[in-house]
Amino acid sequence: MAVSLMNKANPRCSWNDAESTPTIATTAYVDGAATVIGDVRIGERVYVGPGASIRADEATPIIIGDDSNVQDGAVFHGLEGTSIKLGRRVSIAHGAVVHGPLEMGDECFVGFNAVVHASNLGKKCFVGHLSLVVGVKLADGSFVPPGTVIDSQEKAEKLGPVPDNLKGFNDGVVKVNTEFAKVYNLMERSC
Repeated sequence: MAVSLMNKANPRCSWNDAESTPTIATTAYVDGAATVIGDVRIGERVYVGPGASIRADEATPIIIGDDSNVQDGAVFHGLEGTSIKLGRRVSIAHGAVVHGPLEMGDECFVGFNAVVHASNLGKKCFVGHLSLVVGVKLADGSFVPPGTVIDSQEKAEKLGPVPDNLKGFNDGVVKVNTEFAKVYNLMERSC
């Protein structure tokens, strides 16, 4: 686990007078240029890339499951009194915004610059690049095509399954990023 000057406690506020610091598994890697604040719980073999911002100073806790990845420039935040929970083997791609309240099942993929807010995603959902998912519940295996706005439950229920050519896509992303967690940790220890 990289040591970052940007891993710190949340401020005490009127809505949360408990000061908490991040809990990061020893097999996880958080890049020194990432910001992790408050009650953030990062699981085993998680990779957090440069420029990621995971702020549990309003929404708390933020839980990132084992073997997940939060790529460069992704932002996690949430509304007062809410939380964010990601399952295992979840990929949050470059520049995505994950905003609570939010719950995401195992093996989901959220694409580049997508926004997911106030929603509940089932297992193995695929949110395409530049998509917006807000205020809905997605069934397991739902596919949000790139650039799509899903802002009503009616739209969410009309989504089809993840296409065959993308079913294994997240597996490859997880494989690369769990290896990054391992090798970046090794590099840190050898310095």
